[in-house]
Amino acid sequence: MLATSANRVLRRVAVVLGISRADRALLNILQPLLDKETETNLQGVFIEDNELQQVANLPFVKELCRLTLSVREIHSTQFERTVAVRTRSARRAITSLALSTGLPHSFQTVKGSTVNLLRETAHSADITIFEPLRIFAAPAIALPAPAPRSLQRIVVAVNDFSMGAETLAAANFLAGGKMRRLHLLLTATTSAELDALNRMIEEHFPDDPARIQLIPGAEIQKLIATANSERADMLVLGASEDLLKPESLQTLLKQLRCPICLVRRWPGTGAG
Repeated sequence: MLATSANRVLRRVAVVLGISRADRALLNILQPLLDKETETNLQGVFIEDNELQQVANLPFVKELCRLTLSVREIHSTQFERTVAVRTRSARRAITSLALSTGLPHSFQTVKGSTVNLLRETAHSADITIFEPLRIFAAPAIALPAPAPRSLQRIVVAVNDFSMGAETLAAANFLAGGKMRRLHLLLTATTSAELDALNRMIEEHFPDDPARIQLIPGAEIQKLIATANSERADMLVLGASEDLLKPESLQTLLKQLRCPICLVRRWPGTGAG
């Protein structure tokens, strides 16, 4: 993160998209992060996972619709066309977001392991946003889509005390300062940590969040279960080394139902 003037800094925001679809709703959540008081470099990354090449060689695959939870059969030629279409869709979505905000941006398509590519991206960006895997599923009964909500719900978990300030600051930006959008999960293990977190909350939030919940320990499964039960529209986490371990990222990708925002560094928190 580089200083560009006395009051402006360069933020690096990476949005990782994939075969699950370039979701415009996901990009719309980012708008508050792209405020005019900062200079942001927006990086779009479309990932073609190694497994996709293997799947393309199968006679057919099954795709799960994220909204209706219905399943449809896609044959290999259709699947290859779907990947190409969604790559173009992802590029257009990133370009449109950048043009609407006047931001410099880049876009690249990469092939490899989703987990490894996410780790590389998260280590180089200040914030990394990505969606869980929603590609294939066993046959299932089609269910109606959940009723839309007028207010997006952001669950922010302070899962690493040393990154608490950065995580809270980024969550405040994402919520646009609207505390009724935020559900805060604290994983403090001592009273001293809890007191320090309360001071951080007072410093970075203009008012109390809609809900503050204390979760014993910082197990990723507990955070995921809570975010899923709260029907979160996004889960914000500090990009700690433990969280960026392959097994932790794999768990997020497979078990979480909403997009993920990993915060590594963020301006105004004293981070380097």
